[in-house]
Amino acid sequence: MTDPKFWTPAAARPQLWRTAVGSVLTVAIWMAAGLGLVWLAGRISGLPPGMVMDTTRWVGAAMFFLTFTGLHLGLAVTLPLLHRRGFSSLFGPDNRLNGTHFLNGLWAMLALAAGLYALMAVEHLVLPEGISPEVARLRPTGEWLMGLAPALALILLQVSAEEVAFRGYLLQQLRARFRSPLVWAVLPALVFGGLHFDPLTYGYLNASAYVANAATMGTLAAFVTMRTGNLGAAIGLHFGNNAALTLFGLEGELSGFSLYGVAMDPASGYATYSIVAQTLAALAIFVVWWRWMNRHRPIANPPRPA
Repeated sequence: MTDPKFWTPAAARPQLWRTAVGSVLTVAIWMAAGLGLVWLAGRISGLPPGMVMDTTRWVGAAMFFLTFTGLHLGLAVTLPLLHRRGFSSLFGPDNRLNGTHFLNGLWAMLALAAGLYALMAVEHLVLPEGISPEVARLRPTGEWLMGLAPALALILLQVSAEEVAFRGYLLQQLRARFRSPLVWAVLPALVFGGLHFDPLTYGYLNASAYVANAATMGTLAAFVTMRTGNLGAAIGLHFGNNAALTLFGLEGELSGFSLYGVAMDPASGYATYSIVAQTLAALAIFVVWWRWMNRHRPIANPPRPA
């Protein structure tokens, strides 16, 4: 089996100046579109921006995820303008999303989430009172079910936007220019992780742990993408992770789509443990998958994890 060469669509125009200008242009369009959507929603509803983007409410969470439309739009403008290629080339050389890879990634991440939720339930039974977080129902089941399908569609919009930007555009452009995985896998993942740094909410320790978690997941997604030759698995993994929030969300933090709310201080020691546990579990699953792939589906020159 040969190397899928996921970065092939970027090979014709891999110049760094194109990638730099394209990144700035994409972000500018994303921000402008997002601000425009928030302004329009405020004009229609008569609410101030803070209430429009109140992610503890269904409408506010929907607005948050809807702003990622601008990221898709930015890439749709940037790719033909600077690289003479279409948006679909971000999925891989065959210009389409591999549905099987997507489902495999989705089920893998949902299984991980289910395992972590089961662990939380066991902890609630065996740990002293007050250590494990309390879980409370946030809304009636019928109301939650009515909003579930559009919520999942909006989450898919958000995760696909982030993946086509970081594991699509940046990965392809940088791999077409550099061979080192430190550049094409780790560097975009560090940028991705840095965007999650929020010390006001999580405290500096947990904010740093959250960045490390996001950067680790981004790096693993990059190697999965390169190994499979398609963006499907990475989008499925990301979608599975974020879709789990529709069942359990952190109270006060993007819980507008959630059926249950976990009452946990984001800066607490338990939160640190939760973030680290998810990171280590994802790493373990990746190592098992990587070894299985190399044994059963070897390629001539597999991309090397950094």
